Amino acid sequence: MNYSDVSPAPVPTSAEQRDALAKGLGRARLWAERGVLTEEPLRDACLQDLRYDRMCEAPRGDWLWEVINAAGFRNEIRVPLLHALYELSEPENARQLCKLAQHYAASGDTAFRDLLYQIVTQKPLAAADYDFLGESELLALEGERGFLCAAKSRGAQLKHIDWDWPEESLLREAGELIGETRIHELLSSTSDPDLNRFFESWQQQLREKAERKQQKQRHRKKQKAQQTEETSVETVLEAARGETHCSWFRSWGTQAAPTELNVVLQALKSSKEPVVLLNLIKVFANRALPEFDSRLIELCQHPDPELQRRAWVALANNSHPEIREFAKQQLNENQPACLFSLFIRNYQAGDENRLLAVLTLPDDAWECHSVLGDLIEVLKENPTADCSSLARVIYRFTPCEICRYKAVQLLHDRSRIPDWMANECRFDSYAETRTLTFV
Repeated sequence: MNYSDVSPAPVPTSAEQRDALAKGLGRARLWAERGVLTEEPLRDACLQDLRYDRMCEAPRGDWLWEVINAAGFRNEIRVPLLHALYELSEPENARQLCKLAQHYAASGDTAFRDLLYQIVTQKPLAAADYDFLGESELLALEGERGFLCAAKSRGAQLKHIDWDWPEESLLREAGELIGETRIHELLSSTSDPDLNRFFESWQQQLREKAERKQQKQRHRKKQKAQQTEETSVETVLEAARGETHCSWFRSWGTQAAPTELNVVLQALKSSKEPVVLLNLIKVFANRALPEFDSRLIELCQHPDPELQRRAWVALANNSHPEIREFAKQQLNENQPACLFSLFIRNYQAGDENRLLAVLTLPDDAWECHSVLGDLIEVLKENPTADCSSLARVIYRFTPCEICRYKAVQLLHDRSRIPDWMANECRFDSYAETRTLTFV
């Protein structure tokens, strides 16, 4: 596939606009400023949370608001956004909708302000799993008044549910905005029964947290001794033969002594049962073999797909001529998703060009992210590699904001970033990318 030009088009197609908005590329903002970003792709991006990883990437409401204003589409997007907030038929999009509502309300639109109060107090049934919706936005918008509204609503819920992370999150955000001392003053001086319940529950949590901290300190040494005893290499071998998952093997392997790793390696070399092999290989998920053994390459071609995948992960932690030869052979064959990871520790000059020449990006977003993530590590761990072409491709095609930032950082640190990229990075959806200093 040809990836020769990944710079922004002067006049983007609708597909290019949608792709840039989905990824959070700064070119979307620049297109908006030049009047070539059209309404429909932007409206759809506002109504749907298009982030690749919602656990790691921050909501994009603030960024989208900037794009809306740069494009001049505030009025056009207003009514569809109101309808989406009234319905909340797709609750996973609701956090982004609420953040946009905050911006509309801050600009003087009382309909959005009233709607945020309604969402916080009434807890829409369609978003039952997101009962914290609107609280952060109302707090930022209204300060103390917004906090009291959210705390009263949560206090009413505490008649039926236990204190949990949403209450902690509300207090943490309020503490950063108005201060914990002021929160205490507001809650301790009220006669409202729901606010009293919230306050009393908070104080109880503080007492229990202090008690748990003391207990943890008393038992730390005992627990550490027990952990050491329970995770001896003999325990590992026994568990590998008897347990189903052994998910703790990875962390054990990271801390294990070389002599212990060698015992596991000998068991790995002699074992035949796929279940046992699958467990033992987890020990090397984040650790190189004490001495390389070609059995690991054999397991990369095992008929069990999960064992095969784990073997690829373990193999990538090692550097050896046999691994490089195997990797080069695979480049000319089926190119499994983990292939590029083998070049991280087995790189030779010019590999970046060879890898780019054979690169074919998967249609699946997760697989694409995995492939490009491995290529970032190839460039990062090998400072002599020329990142100018490959990092640009990663920047353009990764669905992940964080991986895009890593690609930009590489280009920036090695003075290979093109002017067009430096320009659009100033408007990227990812805050870390925007804060890079381009000279």
